[in-house]
Amino acid sequence: MSITLEGTISGITFQNDDNGYTVLLLQASDEIKPVTCVGTMPSVSQGESVKLQGTWSEHQKFGRQFTVEHYEIVRPTTIAGITRLLGSGLIAGIGPVRAEIIVQRFGLATLDILDNTPDRLREVNGIGLKTLGKIKEAWQRQRNIRDLTLFLQEIGVSVGLAARIYKVYGAAAKEKISGDPYALLDDVRGIGFIKADRIAQKMGFKHDSYKRIRAGIVYTLADAADSDGHCFLPAETLTARAAELLGVSKELVIFALDHTAGAGILINENSRIYLPSYYHAEKKVAEFLLKIIARVTSSEADRPSQGSIKQWLADYRRKTGWQGDPKQIEAVIAAVGQPVFLLTGGPGTGKTTILQVIVSYFRSTGRHMALAAPTGRAAQRMGSLAGLSAQTIHRLLECKGGIFFRNESNPIAAEVLIVDEMSMIDLLLMRHLLAAVKPTTSLIFVGDDNQLPSVGAGNVLADLIASGRIPHVRLTTIFRQAASSKIVTAAHAIMKGTVPVFDNRKTDNCFFIVQNNPATCVETIVNLVARRLPQRYGLDPIADIQVLSPMHKGPLGTQNLTTVLQRELIGTADAISRGALNIFLGDKVLQVRNDYDKSVFNGDIGIVTAVDEETGVSVNFDGAIVHYDVKELDELVPAYCMSIHKSQGCEFKAVVIPLVTQHYILLQRNLVYTAITRARQLCILVGTLKALSIAVSNNQAVQRYSSLVERLKMNPEPML
Repeated sequence: MSITLEGTISGITFQNDDNGYTVLLLQASDEIKPVTCVGTMPSVSQGESVKLQGTWSEHQKFGRQFTVEHYEIVRPTTIAGITRLLGSGLIAGIGPVRAEIIVQRFGLATLDILDNTPDRLREVNGIGLKTLGKIKEAWQRQRNIRDLTLFLQEIGVSVGLAARIYKVYGAAAKEKISGDPYALLDDVRGIGFIKADRIAQKMGFKHDSYKRIRAGIVYTLADAADSDGHCFLPAETLTARAAELLGVSKELVIFALDHTAGAGILINENSRIYLPSYYHAEKKVAEFLLKIIARVTSSEADRPSQGSIKQWLADYRRKTGWQGDPKQIEAVIAAVGQPVFLLTGGPGTGKTTILQVIVSYFRSTGRHMALAAPTGRAAQRMGSLAGLSAQTIHRLLECKGGIFFRNESNPIAAEVLIVDEMSMIDLLLMRHLLAAVKPTTSLIFVGDDNQLPSVGAGNVLADLIASGRIPHVRLTTIFRQAASSKIVTAAHAIMKGTVPVFDNRKTDNCFFIVQNNPATCVETIVNLVARRLPQRYGLDPIADIQVLSPMHKGPLGTQNLTTVLQRELIGTADAISRGALNIFLGDKVLQVRNDYDKSVFNGDIGIVTAVDEETGVSVNFDGAIVHYDVKELDELVPAYCMSIHKSQGCEFKAVVIPLVTQHYILLQRNLVYTAITRARQLCILVGTLKALSIAVSNNQAVQRYSSLVERLKMNPEPML
C-alpha cells in the first residue's frame, strides 16, 4: 500500500545524471532520524522540500529504506524552510550565512523575488553583479529542470528520460522538443521512434506531417541496418515498411521519400535507398579494393616469383618438418605473392598453421607486419598462435571517442596486414580499416564464411567471396589430429547439412543431453554449469563455462538463464544495485556498447573485481582493469548466458547450448555451427534432437541487402 512522506532533503547520497536514479536522506516531519529514500528523482537537490509517495522495504545490505514511486517538489512555506533551501548549496553564490541574511531581508517573499525580480538581491550587502549573475544562473537552471520534467511528465515521459533530455539540450530542451520531437531519435540515447512519436502525437503533431513521415522513413532504414544487417532497402520495400509503421498511405511516404532524398538526408541510387553513412562506406570499400586488385595486373615485377616462394617453402619444410597438403601450399603461395588474399575454412582445416607459415615468410623478408582481429579475445588468440603481437582493429586504428586517428591522412605503418575473424567485420568498420591502409600494403583476410554474419550491417566476408575478384582459397580437409575432436566433426557435419550422431562417450568432447521440457532444460543447464562440469573437468563455472542461447526471451533465453545462473553462482556477494540491475563482486559481465574512451567494445566479457556503492565497479577484461562510475553501469549486463550472435570472435573452454523447438524462429544452420565452434575443449547441447534437425535443415539465412558484390565486379580503377 502506497504511503506519503513529507520533509526536507538533508543530503544526496547518490544521483545518476543519465537516468535520474537517486539515493537521498529525507528529514521527514514525523521521523526523528533522516530516512533513506531511493527512486528516480532527477530534479531534486539538497535543501528542497518534497512530498514522496511509495512503500517501505528492507535492503539486504542497507536496511530499512523508502522506495519512491512518485515525487513532488513543494515550496517551503516557513522562514526556516526557505533558509534551509537557500543555504543547502543548491544555488551558487549563496551559503548558510548569506541565506539567513537574504531571508531576513525578504522574508516569506524570498522565493517569489528569486523567480520574478532577482535583481533585488543587490539590496543585500555583499551581493555584487558577479555574485548576482551566479545566483540567477543557478536558480534558472533549477527552474528549467523542473519545468522540463513537469512538461514531459504531462506528455507521458518518465522523469529519468527527462533528465537525459535535459543533459543533451539544457535550457533549450522545451523549445527543441516543441520544434521537432523527432530530433530526439538522433540526439538522446534510449529514445526510439515509437517513444519520440508518442511524444510528438501528444504535442499535437499531425499524423501525416512531413516531419513525422520523414522521421519514420529514416528510422525504418536505421532499424533495417541494426536489426537485419541491411545496407539499403529497395524503395518499394522501404515504402511498404514505413507506411505500415506510420499508418499512412504509400503515396505520402513516396512524396516524403523524394523530398528526403533531395535534401541529402537519404541517398537514392537506382531505387536503392541508403542512409548516407552506409552508401559512402560501401563505395569506399569497393573503390579501395578495386585499386588493390588493379595491382594484381599492374605490379607483377614488384611481387616475389612463385619460384622464389616455392624455394622458401622447401627450406621451411626442411627446418620445421611441416609438409602441407596441396591446398595449404596453394594458400601460402597466394597469400605471400598477391597484394590481397582471402583464406577461409572451418575448424581443424589448418588455418592456424597457414597463418604461422605466412608470418614466418614475411619475417624472413623483413617486412613490417600488423595482426588484427575484431575482438580482444580473438586478437589475443591470434597473436599467441602467430608468435606476434596482435591488436583489436579499434586499437590498431587508434580509435578514441569514436574518432579513428589512423585514416587516409595518417595510415598505419604496416607493409603487411593480416586480419582474422573476417565474418565479424561489418561494413562501417571495414571502411575505417581500409581507409587507414596504405595503397602498397599487402592485405590477408582470414575467416570462416559458415559462421553468422556480422552483428552490424553488411555481409563483408560473403560479399568478398561472391565477387570472385579477390584471390581466395577455402580449406576443407580436416587433419588427423582435429578429426579426433567431436566438436570439429560435429561442426563440419552441420556445415554439410547432416545432423551429427552423438554417442556421448566419456572420451568425447561434444555431447547432446536430451530434455523435452524447457523447465527441465533450465535445471539441467544450471546443474551442468554449477556442479557437474566443474567436478568432472576441473572448470571454473564463471570464467571457463559459457552458456549460449539463440534467443533473449523465454525460460531458455539469455535473460532468464543469466538471472538463474547469477543467483546460483554468486549468492550473497557484495553488490551494487541500480533499478533492476544487480552487479555482484565476482560477476561475469558483458559490455553492451562501444566505449572508445575506455577501449572496451560491444561484446567484450570481463569479471568484476571490485564493487563500491558510491564509486562504482572495476572489471578485469583479459588483464586490463577498467573502472565504471555508478552512472556508467548501464554499459554492463551479467553475462552468464549470452546470445550466440554476441559470442562471435570468442572462444571458451566449455560451451553449453540450449536448443529447443521454442527457438524455432531462429533455428538456422549457421547459428548452431557458430555456437558449437565457440567451444575449445567441451561442448554440450541440451534440448531436443528435433530442434537440432530443424536448425541443420534450415540453410536459408536471411539475405542482407548489399551492393558491394556489384561494385566489386566493376572494372578496377588504374593505379595513379
